[in-house]
Amino acid sequence: MILPTKHLELDKSLLAIGGVILNTLPRPRTVTSVWEEVRRHEGDLSFESFSLAMTFLYTIGAVEMADEMIRSVRR
Repeated sequence: MILPTKHLELDKSLLAIGGVILNTLPRPRTVTSVWEEVRRHEGDLSFESFSLAMTFLYTIGAVEMADEMIRSVRR
């Protein structure tokens, strides 16, 4: 589910969804505003996939949360 396979299309993988999420974070934003932006870009995306991708990004240290805002960690 993290990476695409022959049974999972690229745009449904957590890696691709995470990339879309990171593209919406040039500045800190609320999780709700990120969800709305990503949903506009990826119309058929479920909130479950979005939250799994957010968890994945947090786990690998690509995003962090502070003062109820999520931001990209650029290293």
